[in-house]
Amino acid sequence: MQMVESSVARDVITRLTHIQNEIGDMVEEMETMSDECLMRDIEESRKDFKEGRYHILKTDEDIDEFFEGLEKE
Repeated sequence: MQMVESSVARDVITRLTHIQNEIGDMVEEMETMSDECLMRDIEESRKDFKEGRYHILKTDEDIDEFFEGLEKE
């Protein structure tokens, strides 16, 4: 009987942990969606991507060059 109870308890804890993580994800999404400035920036980024205004960073050197360019601005 002890083994069955601990198995059930582990299952309940696993499910509750999963639910807790889902709730945390939903709160995070709601915070993002309620930030008007961030949502505007996301929409602008989507437009930039559709219009081909993006860079692909494949190597560490590409990443370093990208950030060096930002630091100079």
